[in-house]
Amino acid sequence: MRYQYRSLGFRNSMGNGSSFISPAVKILVIINTIVFFMVEISGMQFELFYSNFGLVPAKLWTSFMIWQPFTYLFLHGGFIHLLFNMFVLWMFGKDLENNWGFIPFLKYYFACGIGAGIITSIFGWGSFIPVIGASGAVYGLLLAYGITYPNRLVYLYGIFPIKVKFMVIGMGIAAFFASMTSIDSTISHVTHIAGMLVGLLFFQYKINFKYFKIWLIKRKINKLNLKITKRENYDHQLRKKVDNILEKLNDEGWDGLTESEQDALHTASKAYNQNRPPN
Repeated sequence: MRYQYRSLGFRNSMGNGSSFISPAVKILVIINTIVFFMVEISGMQFELFYSNFGLVPAKLWTSFMIWQPFTYLFLHGGFIHLLFNMFVLWMFGKDLENNWGFIPFLKYYFACGIGAGIITSIFGWGSFIPVIGASGAVYGLLLAYGITYPNRLVYLYGIFPIKVKFMVIGMGIAAFFASMTSIDSTISHVTHIAGMLVGLLFFQYKINFKYFKIWLIKRKINKLNLKITKRENYDHQLRKKVDNILEKLNDEGWDGLTESEQDALHTASKAYNQNRPPN
């Protein structure tokens, strides 16, 4: 798969003072670069290597090469392919990682990449053509950037300013129609769309899970408040009952109290001694 990302001229207009490259992005760029040059200088047969470690839908389902949806993310068909993917990973990934953190960023990146690979394999289940590249994960990052920073400006070809949200929508639409028409294309547009789709589902799940956690916290707080209210009502009724018994005790003496009233005084006295702060 040749990933032709035509936004080399993009540049971020925000200048938000973040570091030049974030830790997870740096690791991913280094690993991808090392793998690329190792394959290039090793002299190994590309077709054999890509058919085993690239994403080959037919082999994934028939030979159960379950590592392929992961390993294909680190293979690229040429230096330009690698350069574009790593450029976009750096440009949009570092701000997301600085916002989310190291582990959440990697979870999202690999969820989009692996998920895109699985979806691509489902649609092309009988294909023996290897799919390689980090494009599925990268398109997921583009979607995340568009959702997180929708009104940021980037410059198309370094000239034309456009808001990120419109850029992402346009790229998604372009990838969709390209997947319908570019049957013989060497670019796996399905992988691009799948990366965005998985990213959208990941965001939706995360948002729903956040609301679910908030609901759980509120539910626990409500239960605690209910217990406190019940306890306060019980204490209020107990105090009222004890006051009535004490009035009766003052008028009629201890022998004038019923057995249940005497037990109530003992219970109230014990509870008072337990809850009384130490001297």
